Amino acid sequence: MKSASQIREAFLNGEVSCSERVDRFLQIIEEKSDLNAFLAVYKQEAKAAAAELDKKRDNKEPLGELAGLVIALKDNICVEGKRTSCGSRILDSFVSPYDATVVQRIRAADSIIIGKTNLDEFAMGSSNETSYFGP
Repeated sequence: MKSASQIREAFLNGEVSCSERVDRFLQIIEEKSDLNAFLAVYKQEAKAAAAELDKKRDNKEPLGELAGLVIALKDNICVEGKRTSCGSRILDSFVSPYDATVVQRIRAADSIIIGKTNLDEFAMGSSNETSYFGP
């Protein structure tokens, strides 16, 4: 298994594209959907961001510290225009009006957010057995 810095270097050196990485992760997410790990997958946004990063690399434009990395967020981190449920029925229909600071920084560093993952309700646990959306 490669480290984050090795993945970034492989991307910067042209050994792998962000589009290939995103496509592979989307395939894995689909194949493992029975795990109920993801509450939301940002397929179109991730593909568009990957294509943009590949273009930036090919054009030798400056790239951020996390370029080439694909990240999933827990569903207690706000992403503007996306549902943030915190694994709770109470927040099931809440759509965030802003990006959390960490999301702003992830994007500024050229990482790709592929989706949001399940968690114990309000992150009050560690086993992921108490999410409204199932374990």
